[in-house]
Amino acid sequence: MRNFGVILIAAIVIFLIVIAIYTNSISDVRTEEITAQSTEALETALETITSSPETTATETTAEKPIAPIATNAAETVETTTEDIEEKIPEGMPTLRLVISEGPVVIDNDLCYYKIEARATGDPFPVISFSKDDSNGAWGKNIAQINLKNGESYNLVATAVNSAGKVTRNIELSWSQ
Repeated sequence: MRNFGVILIAAIVIFLIVIAIYTNSISDVRTEEITAQSTEALETALETITSSPETTATETTAEKPIAPIATNAAETVETTTEDIEEKIPEGMPTLRLVISEGPVVIDNDLCYYKIEARATGDPFPVISFSKDDSNGAWGKNIAQINLKNGESYNLVATAVNSAGKVTRNIELSWSQ
């Protein structure tokens, strides 16, 4: 039942993205901006659908929301993800956050997660995290977040290169 709800939400998001792209096609600049945001929203929705149900983390984007849309019920809009992907600026960074380890509980006192930032872009983007309790011990693209019982933390990761910037969030929590 949980997966049905996630799939329904993803379908609604995709539908709204398609409508946004169609209604904003008059202005190429605005369409390209929405397309980049739409592609990131599609990636996030697909990651949510395919993520493991045992995961206690949720990922969100930190992009500007798409403005309310006026639609014409007499028109039908058809598009594919290929249409969207073609309009992403060349070299623009992409970023996915993946729980590579965790939650790991140590002595019933501490829980930690290792979060890997998987990025692409040309040139390869510089990745930064809002917090890394390992102080870089796991490398530049992995952050460790330590939590005490009942704590949660919203980890923010950013990938930046000369073509642009993308930000992702993942909410981590621990409770016994």
